[in-house]
Amino acid sequence: MAKPGSGIKKSTSWLKWNLLLLLLAGCVFAFIQLQFWWTQLSPKWQGLEWSWGSARVEQLSLQLPFSGQQQVQLEQVELGWSGWPWPLDVLKAKSLKAQLDVQLAASGETGQEATVSVPTLPLWLPKVLSFEQIEVSLPCARLNTKLSNSTENNDCKLIGALTYSEQNQQIQLQLANQQAVLIEGVGDIKLAVKALITPSAEQLQIPQFELSLASSKLNWQQYQLSDLELKLSGRAVWQNNLLQFEATEPLQLTTSYQQPDLQVQQLMLNATSLQLELDPTQLANSQLKSDLQFEVKQLQHPRLNTLDWNWVGTLLYQQQQAQLEGRLANSLSLALEHKIQMAEQKVSASWTLPELFFLAGNPLHVGTFWPELLTLQKGKASGKGQLEFDLSSMALTKQHTELELRDLSGIYDRTVFTGLTTTLKLFSQGMVWKVETGDLKLQQMNHGLVMGPLKLNALYKTTAPDWFKGQLDLKQLQLALFGGQIKAAEQQIDLSKDAKVLLQLDKLQLAELLKQHPSADMTGQGTLSGTLPLSIEQGKLTVAQGSVAALEPGGKIAYQSQKAQAMAASNQGMKIVMQALQNFHFSVLSAGVSYSKEGQLLLALKLEGNNPDFEKGRAVNFSINLEENLPAMITSLQLSGQVSELVKKRVQQRLAAQKAKDARKE
Repeated sequence: MAKPGSGIKKSTSWLKWNLLLLLLAGCVFAFIQLQFWWTQLSPKWQGLEWSWGSARVEQLSLQLPFSGQQQVQLEQVELGWSGWPWPLDVLKAKSLKAQLDVQLAASGETGQEATVSVPTLPLWLPKVLSFEQIEVSLPCARLNTKLSNSTENNDCKLIGALTYSEQNQQIQLQLANQQAVLIEGVGDIKLAVKALITPSAEQLQIPQFELSLASSKLNWQQYQLSDLELKLSGRAVWQNNLLQFEATEPLQLTTSYQQPDLQVQQLMLNATSLQLELDPTQLANSQLKSDLQFEVKQLQHPRLNTLDWNWVGTLLYQQQQAQLEGRLANSLSLALEHKIQMAEQKVSASWTLPELFFLAGNPLHVGTFWPELLTLQKGKASGKGQLEFDLSSMALTKQHTELELRDLSGIYDRTVFTGLTTTLKLFSQGMVWKVETGDLKLQQMNHGLVMGPLKLNALYKTTAPDWFKGQLDLKQLQLALFGGQIKAAEQQIDLSKDAKVLLQLDKLQLAELLKQHPSADMTGQGTLSGTLPLSIEQGKLTVAQGSVAALEPGGKIAYQSQKAQAMAASNQGMKIVMQALQNFHFSVLSAGVSYSKEGQLLLALKLEGNNPDFEKGRAVNFSINLEENLPAMITSLQLSGQVSELVKKRVQQRLAAQKAKDARKE
């Protein structure tokens, strides 16, 4: 029979042996881990002083177990612990120097740079942590292989200090370089970083962060930044893989920018109310909000006039959508208010052009895309619109523009115009475009002949890129000319083929017509009406079988020419004609009208009537063919009439160019 309590003693003994075995296994595992880390770190030291709760080392060097050759050297190291040998209570060093040889291996398939492999380390800090001097060397030349062909291991050095105390739960980091950080292929950089860090089990707080960056010259490929200065101050919180940053002072960036086609004398960026939320694991869920002010001094580009530009507005990015709202302006008083939204490769924008005045200059003339032959001298304009743009296809999918023009005056090519007023509407969807004039009114235009007012109401539809082969819906055309009117009935015109427009001439005054003719030898009175069947053939105007005739009761013509009188002295027939036309009262004045592509105007004139002072007023009938090169006549009118000096200069330039062209043909 077993003795009482013997089973209990055996069980207790068995438990003790098992605990002893587990402890022995734990020691073996700890020894293996310690040997592993000892092998990985490869520590080397000098001047070791050892006690039960602390250790001092004059110099200690370690090999970090990261990719590449990562060397760390500490001087005057002080270690303290409450247990043996863990956890550490105190870790101090007079200086810490690190040489980080980052390896960026290229992927065999993609050729892209691989990321550096860094092991995950536990968030643990001793009660006291202090590095009075920190010097970290990075292989800048290797990190910037895309910017430099050099293989030399030129280092950039970050110099600073780090302190931590469990009592206030704050990590204070300062990086301040007294000398420039030399980055080969980029330029000289002066970097200063200050950070106050407060860690806890739940989050990492950075209540104070300051960064300043300066460089006299920064080059990358064909781009160059000069006199670069960047300043950023703020606070941040890191929690659950989410970084929240808020600027406490405006972000400020100033620099000069230069590349072969673009130069900026000074660029200034000021960002206030800057807030950022960043999740490194899901960058698409990041959020950014800021008020921005952007200024550019003396922007120079081959397609732009040298001007100052500024932009003020707000930037918002959240839920993978970006919104930019603000006002763009330049030194010519041009301003454009806009709101731009971008989501899933789609950009939509709405804009407003506040009222512009052209009396002191043309705010719209900002570059070479402004029509060279168009000069605005007076009036005002405003506008608004919306557009949609597809980034994936880089195509404008839809837009609507509305321009208000009021009392515009200026010059287009060789035509002077005044009092242009209209609401111009421009629509497009895909490749289809529409332009609507909206009751256009033009007070006067002078193309050698003075015309106006003009009234036009029309809608033009076309398909890109055949801009001039669309459909013109002509609703109203009315032009005042020579004291009468030229009108066109409502009609639709297909410009993709030869088009025809029937113009009605209504009550033109012969006296006004003769006043504008270059010859001052003829005067007259009478009222003319008729029709002009206008054809548009390959972009050129022609007239066939047009007609014009005087209305009853007729009129009067007086022709007196010294040159004709000299011819009449030796020609009896010419003498009779000249005598009859000196005071000719006509009852019939009619003409067949034709106009060729070459600009030849032909009038088959019939004239019936008498001169009361010639042969007792007997009846006289004339059939006269008059031929005139209309463009040449208009050129003569422009050179001799009261037109703009700019128009005369352009006419003279065209005549000189045509003369040179004709000389080359010969």
